[in-house]
Amino acid sequence: MSTARIIPFEESGIRVKIRDNEVGGEEGVFYSDEEPHFLKPELGFGFNPLMLGDHLDNINPRSTTYVVVRKLGYGGTSSVWLARRVSCVGSKHIQFFSIKVLTVNMTAGILHDKHWERSSMKQITNANRDHAGYQHCLTLRDEFCCTSYHGPHACFVTEVLGSDLQSLRSTQPNHAFSVSITKRIIKQVLHALEYVHRECGLVHRDVKPQNIMVSMEASDVMIAEYLDKNPATTYEPRVEPDLSPNPIITVRSQPLPNFGLDSTLSKLRVKLADYGESIPIEKISREYECQPVLLRAPEVILGYDWSTPIDIWSVGCLVFEFLTGAALFRLYESESVTLSDVHLERVIELIGDFPPSFLARCRKRDDYFNVEGKLLRITTLFPRTIAECVANYKHVDSKDVGPAAKFILRCLTIDPSARPSASELLLDEWLSDV
Repeated sequence: MSTARIIPFEESGIRVKIRDNEVGGEEGVFYSDEEPHFLKPELGFGFNPLMLGDHLDNINPRSTTYVVVRKLGYGGTSSVWLARRVSCVGSKHIQFFSIKVLTVNMTAGILHDKHWERSSMKQITNANRDHAGYQHCLTLRDEFCCTSYHGPHACFVTEVLGSDLQSLRSTQPNHAFSVSITKRIIKQVLHALEYVHRECGLVHRDVKPQNIMVSMEASDVMIAEYLDKNPATTYEPRVEPDLSPNPIITVRSQPLPNFGLDSTLSKLRVKLADYGESIPIEKISREYECQPVLLRAPEVILGYDWSTPIDIWSVGCLVFEFLTGAALFRLYESESVTLSDVHLERVIELIGDFPPSFLARCRKRDDYFNVEGKLLRITTLFPRTIAECVANYKHVDSKDVGPAAKFILRCLTIDPSARPSASELLLDEWLSDV
């Protein structure tokens, strides 16, 4: 039997490629239907190979267990499942929950204080339930640890949410939200961030459309009726002896619809979710690379002592994206320039030069700028304003361009020490009519 080697997750996160060492090209390449649950933790994975009907039980016996009824999705370090709670005391009331099941490797990171998702979720759940932002954060209902043949898996039980905003935005005209809906979303996200930052002492580090979820108005009976009419499915079994002695069967991701959400989105409520990248403020190290590339704050690129303001930078990028349907910063790389070179170029073109006092405090300043504060590898710039960029998208009414651009610019203040907080942005005039 030949040895398989791994080609990591593609940027999209949709496929994992597995190539035999002895075969080149596309021959010998196995494309996993979804998460590669058949791969061992030693190869960097260790997903729980759950099947429909499996029981998720705690390592330590207790009165409650959960039965897997549907897969809602997956990511690089976890899979998310819809489960029905089963109580040993004989209750016949049906209750559904969402369970995020971490890989063995991510679970080990939590146990060794290398990842803070568990402690972050507990802090967010318990810090201050009276804060306005609490209702816009996904909170913990239960937690436990289960096992598979790969090893232990941390499991986080939460309420069931609808789609993420990336998916919801794709259903809208021009793949964008209206100004009023964008304001509604951003105000709720800022309430959540105010809570996460001030009350919980955390930096989220991964504020993106995929981590902002629709809060559903669905009863357990509604969900049960939907499942009866739309049963969960699996992919066709795959046979690959080099990877598994048994046929590889993968459960298909089938997110639930947004129960109770009308087409106008006028009553849209969202929750900030996925604390897998969150970090306590006291644990911050500028050595950590964080944030999605297109939403990354300049202080992260330049090795400045970043903190909660990086989440605000992401919010500014999201306002543009929600209004236009496009990313604010469009990046490329070549043999002569890196993505970070181009990212800094785009910031200068849209916002202006980096303040010398800020650059002087950046550990990686000399990697990107010369002694005069000019970019080392990019000499030709094409300045334009954010207002001009927004106005290029004709579905945005001209009267809305200026106020939106002004708000975006506040979020994208280059020096993080001068960037407004979530609390300050909640008082901004642009959000006064929400």
